[in-house]
Amino acid sequence: MDFSNMLGDAFAYTREGVFGNTNRWLKLILAILCLGLPFNGYIMRVYRGVQPAPDVDQWGTLFIDGLKLLVVGIVYAIPLLILWVLIYGTLFLAIFSGSINETAMAAYAPNVFLMLLFYIVEIVVAVFLPIVYIRFARTGTFSEAFNFSAVMETIGKIGWLNYIVALVLISLVVGIPVFILIIGVMLVAGATLLLLNGGFAGLLFCMGLGILLLILLSPLFGVFQARYMTRVYDSADPAA
Repeated sequence: MDFSNMLGDAFAYTREGVFGNTNRWLKLILAILCLGLPFNGYIMRVYRGVQPAPDVDQWGTLFIDGLKLLVVGIVYAIPLLILWVLIYGTLFLAIFSGSINETAMAAYAPNVFLMLLFYIVEIVVAVFLPIVYIRFARTGTFSEAFNFSAVMETIGKIGWLNYIVALVLISLVVGIPVFILIIGVMLVAGATLLLLNGGFAGLLFCMGLGILLLILLSPLFGVFQARYMTRVYDSADPAA
């Protein structure tokens, strides 16, 4: 698998389709501000292999597609939610009912086995979701989003080793710039708080700066990652 070619293609796709198109970039920012649903719908278009990057139009369709994608993600998150409730449910019930004191809270220790199971399930879900999302975008039917045999078959055609490497690679390519961005915001935040003597206004400024940068850059990261995973998905069928 030619990872460099896939990354280069995703970079060019994002540069020409979003970074180099201010109007589209602004529309995608607006799509994110609308609870993210239209942006999810736009990502569905990218998953379908539309090239070059599609326009941000037909907002009603974007909302509906985005909602559908959200529903698929929520269903896959149900096992994680159940495990979370089993791990922390009794603690939060005790807190809200006022039947636990600070000493008991400090002494609380979650079930190690359930915690380990939670992280394993989280990793498994994270591994399968990209293929699930793209398959759902291509077929348009909920049943295919839960066609586990077809999902496994697709990953098998890609090659499990290739697929895992592809996931790790995109995590690093996206994660490292985000990490650097966070560190930069923290440095600015620290400097601002010092200048403003740690005032509440400085804290609000730092939080606002971080949120603003996240909103501005999310279209770039989102489209880049979606295009890259689309190329990975299509490698299962070179003729596609």
